Amino acid sequence: MRRTSFGLGYRCGVETTAWGDAQARRRDILASAEDLLAESGYAGLTMRAIAVGAGVSSGTLYQYFDGKEDVFVALMAARLETLRTTLDGLDRTVGIAGLLREILPQVRELWRLFGRSAQQWESKVLAGGPRGRRAVTSATVFRRMARALERALHETAAASGQTLVDHPATAYWVWDSLIGLADDIVHGGSLQARISAARMVDFATETIERGIVATP
Repeated sequence: MRRTSFGLGYRCGVETTAWGDAQARRRDILASAEDLLAESGYAGLTMRAIAVGAGVSSGTLYQYFDGKEDVFVALMAARLETLRTTLDGLDRTVGIAGLLREILPQVRELWRLFGRSAQQWESKVLAGGPRGRRAVTSATVFRRMARALERALHETAAASGQTLVDHPATAYWVWDSLIGLADDIVHGGSLQARISAARMVDFATETIERGIVATP
């Protein structure tokens, strides 16, 4: 028995999902795909391997997704939507650095799963043509999450009597900074300098806050 990384509980090697339960079947497929992505990256994300892990036939798998790119987008969209929901529900009185620390575990996990696969995916999907709609889907979900981040930052700043720097790139700069921090944590970069992950997180989130708060 193994735990899936998709947050769907426990699955084993035997099929337990009722054939008429389409939503559960889709969850099984995505759980299998996320396991593969975590273990082998985008290159290991094949439709055959996904089908085997989900306990379905390849024909059944193609009833739900056109190909591995569709599966990848669905996984990434689910993570971004979960993060958006988290942002909308966070306490605005924790301060900006506190807000960033609250969402960092989800950002770190998203980067751990998708970061190393991004270039391979972009080269195949973002090139346009008939696959361009997958890029559109990803961009739409990301922008929705970015708007939630911007809203949360402004509301959190206001709750502390602060004002953010007035610039359209603010939320995106914060996101890129969090991705950089997540990459450091995932790969243990700061540990090379004998700086603990906790100290790095505190320093980085407080620095991000200072960088986006307007001075009087």
